[in-house]
Amino acid sequence: MSFYKRRRPKPEEEKCADPAKARARALDALASREMSSAQLYERLCYGFTEQAAAAAVAEMVERDYVNDDRYAEARAHSLLAARKSRRAAAQNLRQKGLSGTQIEQALESVYAPDEDGESPELEAAAALVQSRYMKKLADGRRDLVTAALMRRGFAYPVVKEAIRRAEEE
Repeated sequence: MSFYKRRRPKPEEEKCADPAKARARALDALASREMSSAQLYERLCYGFTEQAAAAAVAEMVERDYVNDDRYAEARAHSLLAARKSRRAAAQNLRQKGLSGTQIEQALESVYAPDEDGESPELEAAAALVQSRYMKKLADGRRDLVTAALMRRGFAYPVVKEAIRRAEEE
């Protein structure tokens, strides 16, 4: 059961066609949080005509209030901080309405190995093993830890290395 009401779009005859009101609503939405242009357009289409919503989004993009590349990179950083795998991050960014090239560029910059050659994805997997799965690993349930990490989207070589590091410590 959902604890919040999902907003239903207004019928077409009740939607507002005023681009100035759509622009004001877009600025209000962007003041509360950053979002992609697709998310902003979808939100505006609930109460405004498609033309008014498109005009407002185009103006926000033109003024650089909405920048999908910047949004994708910021979102990828937050997903890495939340210990998400590269594959899980890509799936999350696809749901935000970003293009494939924007997603790939953001993930390449965030998930690229650092100057020491360490993979941020490996560090995230190792942190998960250390925090959540150490007891299971100590109980001899390596298969369960492997399955849990693979279900989170980590590749098998990353999982294997993260478990090896945890067992060495």
